[in-house]
Amino acid sequence: MYPSKDARELAILLRISRELDIVGDVTATVDNPSELLAWAAILTDATIAAWRGQDSGHRYLQVTAAHRRAPVHGRITAVLPCEQHQEYWQALDLDQLGPGQTRNLNATDLSEAWSTMPLAPPEPKTTKSGPSNPKA
Repeated sequence: MYPSKDARELAILLRISRELDIVGDVTATVDNPSELLAWAAILTDATIAAWRGQDSGHRYLQVTAAHRRAPVHGRITAVLPCEQHQEYWQALDLDQLGPGQTRNLNATDLSEAWSTMPLAPPEPKTTKSGPSNPKA
């Protein structure tokens, strides 16, 4: 997923700024479970939750913590959309979580589920077939 035009513009402005101070809440979307686990390890007194959207039923994991030092004075949340991470969701034993429901987790839960994940993605299944255009 590519960032929106507004997000790209803000990223450019932040890069050219000398200093950053945020008073308010910050949410970061992460791409994989290992990134979420890193947020859970770094944030102090984090609350970790799995939840499903009420209407869409989409699956999410999030790590949230209050932060009171520069550069952020507010709540920090990291969110992992889990529709592409079904194996991780299952490893957390969340299959029975229904739309609109939430379950609290902890960093150990995230870590143990991550340790069950394969190191490499499974190989795509291929069929054994001859060349599509054999030479006569």
